[in-house]
Amino acid sequence: MVNRHWSVKDNNDPFVVPSFETISFSLPTMQSWESLLKGEQDGWVYLTDGNPTLNALEKLLAQLQGTQACWLTSTGKSAIAAAMLALLNAGDHAIILREGYKSTRLFAEGMLQRFGVEVSIIGVDELPRLESFIKKNTTLLVLESPTNPMTRVPDLHKYAKLARERGLLTMLDNSLSGFHQHGDVPVDVFVHSLSKFASGVGDVMGGAILGSREMVSKIKNRNVWNSDVLSTHAALEIWKGMQTYALRIQRQSSNAFAIAQYLEKHSDIKRVVYPGLDSHPDHEAAKRQMKDFGSVLAFDPAGDAEVMRAVLDNLRVFRIAFGTGFTQSIANPAWLFYARSFPEAQTGPWDIYDTTIRLSVGIEDPAVLIADLDRALAAARSSTKVLVEQRA
Repeated sequence: MVNRHWSVKDNNDPFVVPSFETISFSLPTMQSWESLLKGEQDGWVYLTDGNPTLNALEKLLAQLQGTQACWLTSTGKSAIAAAMLALLNAGDHAIILREGYKSTRLFAEGMLQRFGVEVSIIGVDELPRLESFIKKNTTLLVLESPTNPMTRVPDLHKYAKLARERGLLTMLDNSLSGFHQHGDVPVDVFVHSLSKFASGVGDVMGGAILGSREMVSKIKNRNVWNSDVLSTHAALEIWKGMQTYALRIQRQSSNAFAIAQYLEKHSDIKRVVYPGLDSHPDHEAAKRQMKDFGSVLAFDPAGDAEVMRAVLDNLRVFRIAFGTGFTQSIANPAWLFYARSFPEAQTGPWDIYDTTIRLSVGIEDPAVLIADLDRALAAARSSTKVLVEQRA
């Protein structure tokens, strides 16, 4: 991605995006400032409005997602909050997925409702009745695919089209799918957590809001007083990470698929949830609208929560941590990390139990990852058997 603002001489451009570590920019005369502020010439003013390094990353992400524009924020959470604050007014009604990202729901219920926004939380399986949830004051539908952590996959084309026909705006959290997916879905706003596949190694945080130039400008202008901006250093690191994005996400997805198939056949496993498996409730939708099925899956070992803890404690390659989309594989207790704020999450055949383990699969050798799980499951079986015998 070439930006002629960086040219040294005769288009002698740098191979790597330069890092413009400055808050403010200068111009030599008042006339040049007047021309810039009137929009008669291009240039840079202040970091909260952007700089060449951020602009390079914005152009790259917009190109990959298939949108006209992008605005970068400091975190994925702030991207979600900024978009919703800009698109909703007091008295409006928003519809949000129950299975979606925990922080989206907490923000909607804990913040938006305080300022007069009505919020309905509905399940993916209730989307076929979406019409019945739409009210006269409904203005926004918030979708996510796959959902985090249980990878539900709503029919995005169907519900985005319905929302548009009813005059609703649609926002899609596309973080677990990535920038190479869902560009053909007719949503108004995409949001991404750049801490995931974009940076890739878990070293920097960031968020992105993408859409038409008009939509992104509207969201940015309505958040001007928040002054939320991605740091120049983080933008450069994420830009570097994006150079290997395609290679990483392909490997992570194929690794996850191999692990899901292995777990589904394992005698010590009672449930595996991954969109690429025929057993997934949304497998057909995933096949229609996804190029790959992602790096996140969930499973339940046979037994109780003690077995789950024993499995996690005996992993050596997978690390127990928060995070998704890193090159290193992560395992965590889904109930403790994601769902304990919502007791109803344990109801239903595809929900989160105290035995559920979520995996974010990295780029390691899949045989090494499977061997790590196999050994942990065997160790958990042995340790819980001993514990039962001791209690008896």
